[in-house]
Amino acid sequence: MNNAMSITLLPLLTSFILSAILSYTLIPFVKNLAKKANLFGFDVHKNWRPLVPKIGGLSVFIGVTASVLLTSFLFNIVDNKVLAFVLSTKLAASIGLWEDFRELNPILKPVLLALAGLPIILMGAYHPYPNLPFVGKVMLTIFYPILVPIAFTIVTNAVNGMDVLNGSMTFTSIVATSTIFIITFVKGNVLPAYLCITLLGSLTVFAYYNKYPAKLFPGNVGSLYVGASLISIAIIGSVEIALLIALLPQITNEFHIIYSMKGFRSAKNLSERPIFIENDLLSANPSKKAPLTLVRMLTSRCSLSENATVKMLVTISIVSAILALITEFFFLK
Repeated sequence: MNNAMSITLLPLLTSFILSAILSYTLIPFVKNLAKKANLFGFDVHKNWRPLVPKIGGLSVFIGVTASVLLTSFLFNIVDNKVLAFVLSTKLAASIGLWEDFRELNPILKPVLLALAGLPIILMGAYHPYPNLPFVGKVMLTIFYPILVPIAFTIVTNAVNGMDVLNGSMTFTSIVATSTIFIITFVKGNVLPAYLCITLLGSLTVFAYYNKYPAKLFPGNVGSLYVGASLISIAIIGSVEIALLIALLPQITNEFHIIYSMKGFRSAKNLSERPIFIENDLLSANPSKKAPLTLVRMLTSRCSLSENATVKMLVTISIVSAILALITEFFFLK
């Protein structure tokens, strides 16, 4: 192994391990905090509807943030992009935590999430030359700063909307994060690769507690933080197209929900849920009033267990990840 490779791998491995250890250490604290604050969510896809602590994503947020700050200082990779990442993702996590305590207006939420992209813009942590398939780099000096808040709203809401089953958000996000890591690592784009591997460290640990049957929910603080992390990394690393392709399942799911509900609506105000639960099997609600979701589509022909449905979501995410890799390596100039 040459020196260049070992210099590259050392901060990556350190950050992954530190992030994983920090998140693992924080999980008991987060559980106790949720119990004291009475922050529980009903696991609605189980007949007995167990109560599960719902701010588990705090362990991911704190674990990743602390690891990024510590390892970037140790390996002298602190710059404005690292700080912009920390600030933007912190804003998204704060919005999520606020919503975990008190439901946000469904119109206000996307506006606030758009504001989470401001540190990326104000600190100049972006390149206004996105690389488009078959076209190459396009100069968007004026429009790119306008697109950043829009991208934050789309991606954070899309990742948040995938948090419907035990492990669904966590495992599909691991697939997307791994995709961006592979691209940035192969291309020698050190900073976004380092941020990806840090996020993967915490998500891998959290997945153990969030998998079926979930002992911990990520909550809005977790899903919005993960979404903000992914879009921040994509912008910083100029891999926006790859991320959007990797997140096609999440984005199309969110689009169908908004379209079928005729705008932004609170899930608590739904007249009908998208799926039924009977004998621990999920089946699609045939009513036209029910929101159209990816899970509803998957269960429209036959009833599925929660575990089987999550595996199908992950499989779809892997297909999107492969398409993202093919696009990045073969169709971008």
